[in-house]
Amino acid sequence: MEKFKNSKDCLRPNITLANLASKLNTNSKYLSKTINLHKKKSFSQYINDLRIEYLIEKLKTDNAYRNYTIKAISKEIGFNTPKAFSQAFFKKTGMHPSEYIKNIIS
Repeated sequence: MEKFKNSKDCLRPNITLANLASKLNTNSKYLSKTINLHKKKSFSQYINDLRIEYLIEKLKTDNAYRNYTIKAISKEIGFNTPKAFSQAFFKKTGMHPSEYIKNIIS
């Protein structure tokens, strides 16, 4: 799982439990149970959290990301829609992406 996290494969827009399990040479049922047990979240929540954590780091270290639109950011980190991205970001941080970016800039 660490290898996957560090590979940035979570940023691919159509990653699924099945294709990640295949990449890790395991089955999807085992992978799902492992994520549930060790991460205490579902597969989709785990992927969303990895994406948001990646973005937060980028926002802190790469000024260019601060100038992207919400739509561009959502696409860049693998979300299919800006709405899904904004909801996942709010769930993880308690802030909307635009609010978070404004706080970093200030």
